[in-house]
Amino acid sequence: MKDSMEALLEAGFTRRGAIDYLGTLEREDASDLFSPGYREWAHSIGFYAESACALGLTEANADTYLSDYDYCRVWPLNSWQRVWINDKLTLKYMLSGTRYDRYLARYFYYTGQQGLVPLIDSGEFGGDGFLRCLEAEGEFACKPCNGECSQGFHKLSFADGIYSIDNEPSSKEGVMRFVDGHANYVFTEFFHPGMGMEDISPVIHTLRLLTVNEGGDAPVLAAAYLRFATGVGSDDSKANYRIPEESGVCSYNVCCNLETGRFGDGKLVYGNRTIDAPDHPDTGAPGRGTIECWPELRDMVMGVAKRLGPVEYMGFDVCVTKSGPRLIEINSHSGSKYLQLYRPFMNDPFLSDYFSRKLRAIDDLDDEARARRNGVLR
Repeated sequence: MKDSMEALLEAGFTRRGAIDYLGTLEREDASDLFSPGYREWAHSIGFYAESACALGLTEANADTYLSDYDYCRVWPLNSWQRVWINDKLTLKYMLSGTRYDRYLARYFYYTGQQGLVPLIDSGEFGGDGFLRCLEAEGEFACKPCNGECSQGFHKLSFADGIYSIDNEPSSKEGVMRFVDGHANYVFTEFFHPGMGMEDISPVIHTLRLLTVNEGGDAPVLAAAYLRFATGVGSDDSKANYRIPEESGVCSYNVCCNLETGRFGDGKLVYGNRTIDAPDHPDTGAPGRGTIECWPELRDMVMGVAKRLGPVEYMGFDVCVTKSGPRLIEINSHSGSKYLQLYRPFMNDPFLSDYFSRKLRAIDDLDDEARARRNGVLR
């Protein structure tokens, strides 16, 4: 497999997809996290070394997984309507006023070019509205409007007359300096786990659900996994995912049954290995059970997928709180590694057919169409 910009563009990659793919290969080549021989073999068949280690890739099973090469090559699966979900603020306003709005966090403020902008749920506050809203709510989740991999997550809070940033005491001046230093951030309702999920980890989890909706009116729930935070203790200001670029960093993932919401078969996924783990490594709680609100959660996801019908391929990030399911965000091109941990795409009749058709369509492009595809930027 030829891994150069020219070869990838000739194969139908977008330039952006090619840059991302080559960048990951280069980063892994410079890392001492992987066995050199195994890394080189994984790269030679189109997989990142990190994916190969997570999936336990061998010559015997490699064909059952969609490669990182092909997953990057099919981007973007969605047409221009992917802008509806590509940032949190647009998604919020897309669903505002619908029956699905109650599943989203309440959105209070945004740091735009003109400074702090009150959002739809900020309430009637004057010039010092941000602090007054924080005092009334008690806590804000703070995150980039356009972000990935839980990077940039923070918490602001107010209790007993004391302001805090990431659970460390601060002053109102300190809070406002923090706000001023975080452009393009949204400040929203803070989610806490409930319905028994808090027993596994006190930090909010992420249930990733993949929907495919080719015709726009008949979405298919195609894959899922549930991730719990590790290595953060009870500090809920920390993101529930850390990129596994160091040997001691891992995530705790469990399989989720798409029909029943039952979960289990826990695995600790490090950058260079996967270990079976029936119990959460920090709390010791069994990583198995049934999502109590599964019928409502599933109906919510399928309903939103229908409402946003022109967006064909979506990765929903959902959590379970004491009041039921809540929608964190939707991704236009979710990572495939963790989704394939329990459901190899090319071993699944529906997903294998779906991706095979998408790849054939790219192979069939003429030179002019391929050049147009190369130029897709976002």
